[in-house]
Amino acid sequence: MTQQQSHEELRRSLDEALDAGPFSVALRLAIQLGGLSLDRLQHRLREQGISVSRTALSYWQSGRTQPERAESIRALRALEQVLDVPAGSLVGLLGPPRPRGRWTGPHTLRPVRPDRSWARPEGLLRVLAQVEATPETMAYLLQRRRSTLVRLDAHRQIRSVFMQVVMEAQRPHVRRALMVHHFHMAGVPGPAIEQPRGWRPGRVRSDPETGFEVHEMILDRILPQGATAVAEYTLAFPPGHLDPHTAHRVVSGTRELTIEVVFDPAALPPLCRGFYQPSIAHPRTATEELWIGGTGTATYTLFDPEPGIHGVAWSWD
Repeated sequence: MTQQQSHEELRRSLDEALDAGPFSVALRLAIQLGGLSLDRLQHRLREQGISVSRTALSYWQSGRTQPERAESIRALRALEQVLDVPAGSLVGLLGPPRPRGRWTGPHTLRPVRPDRSWARPEGLLRVLAQVEATPETMAYLLQRRRSTLVRLDAHRQIRSVFMQVVMEAQRPHVRRALMVHHFHMAGVPGPAIEQPRGWRPGRVRSDPETGFEVHEMILDRILPQGATAVAEYTLAFPPGHLDPHTAHRVVSGTRELTIEVVFDPAALPPLCRGFYQPSIAHPRTATEELWIGGTGTATYTLFDPEPGIHGVAWSWD
């Protein structure tokens, strides 16, 4: 890839982020495209009589915090000029102030954008249509917390994935949840659902060409807007699933994501890492190396994770 191509792809990614958010990704891409360090940005703002700490700038672009006070909004409008992005484009991506402590109230609906979350998104749209759904339908329930436990056998194959989710209804009368999975092993049968709790299995539809599968889960009760429900199930995999990672799409409003991977004692990988992608168009960034404990378990926990793709990858190479 040439430097010009890389610059053009970065510009396209920035345009998408300025259009759909989230704020932190748009700001980070604008800073990257502008070629300015945080120290240099701080200096440029100071020249305009605006004082912002380097730590605040770092927190804004990482998604840890966002500008909320009047002086911070003023600084952000100045940043738009310094970074040469349209006036109001970054300010317009700011949501309501982030809640402190326990969440309250429903979240603004932010549908998953298939083109940013999955390769070959046309397969996702086809499989959702088979259960009379769209990406907007998936936003009816917001996953506030998600815990995943992945188990591998001695042959390095994924044999089961246990999932527990705490969901909050974003509109009245929510009756079902839609769980989307993407399997990369061509010709290998998909998993079976076992031990559901808090919901019961409905329809299962797949798109063999692209590897998408959607599981319709009927909730134990109809949820009014703002109500929460806890549900869990296990995906039992037949032999043949050799995916070297587990990935999870996270939207704004998720408060906690925990991924545990349990390896067979006879097949412990020398390398296991957490990773993050702002979108499917971006390369994975290793976030931290994970320790595999005495029980063969690696644990990766994120609080208030940034929207995008988070996961754990392992390797025996």
